[in-house]
Amino acid sequence: MILSGLFCVFINMELIEKQELIAYLHHFITEDRHRRIEEIASLRTRHFCIVVENLYQSHNTSAILRTAECLGVQDVYLIENNFQYEISPQVSLGSQKWLSIHQYNQQETNTIPCLAAVKKQGYRIVAALPSEKDCLLDDIAIDQRTAFLFGTELDGLTPAAIAMADAFVKIPMYGFTESYNVSVSVALTMMHVCGRLRKSDIPWQLTKEERTDLELQWIKKSLKDADGIVERFYS
Repeated sequence: MILSGLFCVFINMELIEKQELIAYLHHFITEDRHRRIEEIASLRTRHFCIVVENLYQSHNTSAILRTAECLGVQDVYLIENNFQYEISPQVSLGSQKWLSIHQYNQQETNTIPCLAAVKKQGYRIVAALPSEKDCLLDDIAIDQRTAFLFGTELDGLTPAAIAMADAFVKIPMYGFTESYNVSVSVALTMMHVCGRLRKSDIPWQLTKEERTDLELQWIKKSLKDADGIVERFYS
C-alpha cells in the first residue's frame, strides 16, 4: 500500500498531537460530517480482514471492496500475481476511499510475502476452499483474528496459498452450479462471520489510536486543501 506524504506524517505523531490536529481540522468540515466519521470509525474492525488472490475482473474486486466497507472490515489485501488491481467506479461507489488497501505486486509471485505479512500481524488464515478438512461457516471459530482468503472462481487458490492456510471453510450450495462468484462468496462469508462477531463479547473494535488514525485519514479525504490546512496548524 502506498502512503501519501501527509499520512506518513500522521503515523509518526503522538496520540495527543493527532487528537489536537483533529480538533483543529474539525473547524473545516461540517458537524454532521465529523459526527459521521466518528460513528463509522467506532464501527470499524480489524479482527477480520479479507485477502484475495489474483482476481482478474475489476468488477469483482470492486464489489469485494464495497462489501468490506459496508460491513466495516477495514483491511483488504490484494495479491496481484498476474493481474493488476483496477476499480470499476460504478460498482465500488467510492468504497476504496475509506479502506486500507494493501497491494502486493512487486514480485513475480506475491502470495507468500502477502500471507506471511498477514500472519505476522497475528491473523490465522481461513481459506474458502471445499476440502476434506473444511467446515461450514457456522462452525468456524471467530475468537481469533482471522484473515479470510479467496481465489478466483476459474482457478481457485494457488497451491502456495492453500499450503499457508490454517483452516478451510465452505459455503453450502444446493444447486447444480459448483461454485459462487468470488465476490458473492466474499459477501456471504463476511456477512455471516461479521454478524456473529458483532453479537459476541469479543473485543472487535479498533484501538483508540487506530480510530484516531482513521479519523485523520478520513477528514483529510473530506478536505480540498488538506495539506495546506495542516501546514497552517503547525505554523
